[in-house]
Amino acid sequence: MREVINDLVDKVAAAGRADFAADICEPYPIPIICELLGAPKSDWQLFSRWANDILEVFSMDMADKLELIMRTQDELDAYTRELIAERRSKPADDLLTDLIAQEESGDKLSESELVMMVNAVIVGGTDTTRNQLGCTVSLFAEHPEQWALLAERPELAARAVEESMRYFGAVRGTMRFASVDIEYRDVLFPAGTFMGIGLAESNRQESVFANPDSFDITGPAPAQPQMTFGSGIHYCLGAALARAELQEALPLLAQRMPDLRLDGPITWKPDGVGIFGPANMPIIFDAGH
Repeated sequence: MREVINDLVDKVAAAGRADFAADICEPYPIPIICELLGAPKSDWQLFSRWANDILEVFSMDMADKLELIMRTQDELDAYTRELIAERRSKPADDLLTDLIAQEESGDKLSESELVMMVNAVIVGGTDTTRNQLGCTVSLFAEHPEQWALLAERPELAARAVEESMRYFGAVRGTMRFASVDIEYRDVLFPAGTFMGIGLAESNRQESVFANPDSFDITGPAPAQPQMTFGSGIHYCLGAALARAELQEALPLLAQRMPDLRLDGPITWKPDGVGIFGPANMPIIFDAGH
């Protein structure tokens, strides 16, 4: 992770300016996912396109993009099946080999289950991390004193990740159907009810978080976790990976991009997308680090 971030910063360090979304966020998670699964790093552009296209399923105009989504899903399935076939004949030190070998009470994952699991890792581990990194650094651009502090005290990285995900999470909410009748706080949600769950609002709940409208990476950890990763059986599969990627990236970025500030307005992705973040984010910083 540190190697990937340093390589990306090397390309823009001398200029002291970048489109943070395009130059850093977009390419950062892909080589890590490739390494994790044992896929060649040369395929990162394919992975990036597949993640972008498949996650259009969360767009407000999803119906218009259904053909693209289905075609891309077929491409990803075919690629994954080839990768699985290769690993069966040539095991390696990677997640895919471990999944193939995984057995519980004599039951192994079927090929279809393996394909679904690998697809979840590829898609889920790509767009979430790069959007959250963009949201987080945009937040630090508004709090330069905390960016400087993170450079001086990299041990604050874990707290910085949790606080930035609480204050400005890339996943603002989610949708659920009630599969059975649910009674919560004396309110009945009949089976079949379509519900919008406000994760961003939960992250600002005054009864849970002290000073919920203030961003502070030095404060004590709250008793309850931030909700951006979700909860229950739908808790984010890649939460540990995303945390690690953000914790490794942020202190390095703070050290190598001192005095980071915006160099123009941020272009945000449409509100209707499932995972929110900057599409373009021009920044300037002290060059040469």
